[in-house]
Amino acid sequence: MLRRCLGPVAVTAQAVGTVGLTLTAVFNIPEAMRSAGSATWISYGLALVVVLLVGETLVLFRQLPGSANGIAGYVGAGLGPRLGAVASWALLLGYGATLLGCLVFFGMFLEQLALHLGLPLPRLLAYLLGALGCLELARRDVQLSTHTMLVTESVSALIILSLTAAVVLKGWGTADLNAIDPLRDTAAQVRSGLMVAVLSFIGFESAANLGSEALQPERAIPRSIRTAVLVAGGLFMVWGAFLPEGLAWLPAAVRQGLDPLSALADRLGIPGAGLWIKLGALLCLFGTCIGALNALARLLFGLAEQRLLPAFLARVHPRFGTPSRALLTLGLPLVAGGALVVQRDLTLNQIFGLFGGFTVLGFLLVYGLVALASLRVTLPGNTRARQLLVGGTCLAAVSAMAIAYLSGAVGQQNAMLLTFAGLLLLGALRAWSVPLQPEWLR
Repeated sequence: MLRRCLGPVAVTAQAVGTVGLTLTAVFNIPEAMRSAGSATWISYGLALVVVLLVGETLVLFRQLPGSANGIAGYVGAGLGPRLGAVASWALLLGYGATLLGCLVFFGMFLEQLALHLGLPLPRLLAYLLGALGCLELARRDVQLSTHTMLVTESVSALIILSLTAAVVLKGWGTADLNAIDPLRDTAAQVRSGLMVAVLSFIGFESAANLGSEALQPERAIPRSIRTAVLVAGGLFMVWGAFLPEGLAWLPAAVRQGLDPLSALADRLGIPGAGLWIKLGALLCLFGTCIGALNALARLLFGLAEQRLLPAFLARVHPRFGTPSRALLTLGLPLVAGGALVVQRDLTLNQIFGLFGGFTVLGFLLVYGLVALASLRVTLPGNTRARQLLVGGTCLAAVSAMAIAYLSGAVGQQNAMLLTFAGLLLLGALRAWSVPLQPEWLR
């Protein structure tokens, strides 16, 4: 069994760290701005509404047994163990894509930081150093890894917040309200930014995967989910409203680069801005990678407990009490796959297209399933009216978000959609091939 050792701070660290606040400022806001323009903040506002509803739906399940671990366990509680296993498989695809994308970006930024300091470092070597370091930290101690995530995320977010304030003061002098004028935005602009906006929030739900390790899961998990959503949402709305206005001042070639935020701060004459932004992004990427690895290991551990995967994956490390076999079995191949991606020298748009779509599809599917599950089962500590209101509204919002995303993806990302559907089908076939029951009923 996993060791129950995590207090509320550690559980919150998992949620906030996996979201990766600074990544949104450095990567996601510029990416959304390329297609959504000044409507970027509206895309983030819509995504925030949906994520708030998903978070409150997850809170409905707070009094389930601790072994009903993670949102896949919540799906299983309401829709049966087979659909719970499908949800686990979809989460594996989503977190796996998140991890690969973040590891590739980590290698890029470590290379750039080394160059900035006059220490040339090959990108592949930088990638491997970061990836294997994250893997080892996640394997050794879940408390150490979650607290490391909280520290790195806090430091990096403060760096970006300070630089954002400096950019606003030096660039605008007074607030430019044109940056947040919704009358000049179009529905097409808003829709084009939705994928990146949803992607920015993914990871807040990962705290639910620590239900078997949290000391008081019925209190710690709801608090961490709400904290992560509100902190992330507040920052993203501010960054989404003002950073695109400043980024629009840069030449198109610079906006398409790896680190346009550093270029913007350098243009405004902020001393040492480039170095601090690279350091903040690097710290944030490190924490996000650890969070994704923690979530992946526990998902694989749960599937092994349900006999959908080999039983040896459900063994914990005798000293550290972590699912180290599951972590290494999945983590090492993912690191090797990421190394192949690094060697192909893909552009930022290609990396977002390759991994972002997988992540968004996997999580929107699971969010929809958990909302449906909340309507099908009586959950202790909630009135039936609350369940219907929260779960029904969440299901409608997630469905609308998924339709909006798919309407733009069909025809442009057919290969990605077909690949995701094929891999999901393999997981579903496996779930229906063996007898299952929720692990907390065994």
